[in-house]
Formats: sequence, structure tokens, C-alpha cells
Amino acid sequence: MRLPIVISKILLTMAVIGVAWLVIRHRQQSLNEPARIARPVAKEKSSNRSIKWLSYALLVLMISASLIYLGWQVEQGYRLVTVRVVDAQTGRSVSYIARRMDVDDRHFVTQDGREIIVADGERIELSAYNPQQLP
Repeated sequence: MRLPIVISKILLTMAVIGVAWLVIRHRQQSLNEPARIARPVAKEKSSNRSIKWLSYALLVLMISASLIYLGWQVEQGYRLVTVRVVDAQTGRSVSYIARRMDVDDRHFVTQDGREIIVADGERIELSAYNPQQLP
């Protein structure tokens, strides 16, 4: 269940590495600039500029996508869900309300703060929260 958070952390790390690489590359180019011999290379300059702008645009796109995805994950985590705990042997079920981020594999915390640990013989069913569903 925590896989999307891991993916967003990986994307953010890649973005930071990309920015650091661009900064280091820019500094190295500016240090080597006076040592270069002046020669007219207008075509290379224009292609380098387009590659530079393309890389910046790609970096901005990656960071924006990561932030949008992270915001979506946070919004989904705060969403209320109905948690039904069903006893597999008797078929008896009990419903609770919890935030999506508070539900784990065999454990969840209800909206009113109760901590529920599900037994091995029970299963958890999640559904969208509907106030008319619960008694």
C-alpha cells in the first residue's frame, strides 16, 4: 500500500540529482570558458541552447508531475472510507469509519481514535464512505 509514496520519493530524488548535475555542469562550463579559443560556431550554440531549454523543460515537467502526484496521494489518504471487518467463520460484520491512510493490512485507526487489530480469521473490506450506509 505504501508503494506510491516510495515511487514519489524516487522521482523527487531523481529530480534533485538532475538539478545538481545541471548546476555542476554549468559551473564547469563557466570555469572552462576563458581557456577556450574564440571561434565562430553559431550552429552549435543554437543546438546547445535548444538542448538546454529542453532539459530544463523536462526537469520542470518531472518536478511538477511529482508534486501533483504527491498532492493527489495526500488527498486520497485523508479521504474517509467505510471499513467492514467480516468474520470469515460466522459471516458477522462490523463497520467503522477511518481515513484511508490509517488503514494497513491487519490494523487500522478509526475516525474517533479507536485502534482496531484484525484477527487472522477476519477480513477487511473497504468502500467509499457513505453516511447513509452506517446505522
